[in-house]
Amino acid sequence: MPEVLLQTEALTRRFGALSAVDGVSLAFEEGRVHALIGPNGAGKSTFLNLLSGELRATAGLIRFRGADVTRTAPDRLSRMGLGRTYQSRLPSSMSFFRSAERYAQVGVRAARALEWCGLAARGDAIAGRLSYGEQRQLEIAMMLATEPSLLLLDEPLAGLGHDEALRIVELLRKVARGRTVVLVEHDMDAVFSISDAVTVLVDGRVLATGSPSEIRASAAVREAYLGEEIP
Repeated sequence: MPEVLLQTEALTRRFGALSAVDGVSLAFEEGRVHALIGPNGAGKSTFLNLLSGELRATAGLIRFRGADVTRTAPDRLSRMGLGRTYQSRLPSSMSFFRSAERYAQVGVRAARALEWCGLAARGDAIAGRLSYGEQRQLEIAMMLATEPSLLLLDEPLAGLGHDEALRIVELLRKVARGRTVVLVEHDMDAVFSISDAVTVLVDGRVLATGSPSEIRASAAVREAYLGEEIP
């Protein structure tokens, strides 16, 4: 059995009277891709923000490698091995390699990450001149440069065309080898093709957790998606 790398216990985040995340208890096993899906407003990104330390929990616990990290700052979590990507676009004037080369060790990591993500020849390019798909590759490279063991990916396929999405899915498969991934994504084909486990959130609560085939077959999940066909 894989060991649990990250665990939440009754994790809750309230904004006034609204519980965006409501008593979520989940275990994320080492070396596996665990996807979080659900309708818009289900609490998926808020949950990632709690895991990455950008939001403080109202109640509950987060444990990383057995240690309580519920109130740990994002920079310390990063040093502990937690990496994160975001839905927002990169600054258009940013150049990853030029920024990183100020520090020799970071520059080596940056170059290695760019090569890993297929951007070795684009290291000097300004982010705003990259295609949207290349910007997604760059975001993943920036995360990998911190050498994380746990990856939090927030909708890495959002806004991509078909060919770019296929390229990023292949990159995610490569990135996931030997790493633990928590993936928030709306592209169900991608979710079911690369995930080992899937959790469905609705109104901030866990509706179901299981293998991709179990989630596909769940009547409750289909109802949560308002009758949409789950591929």
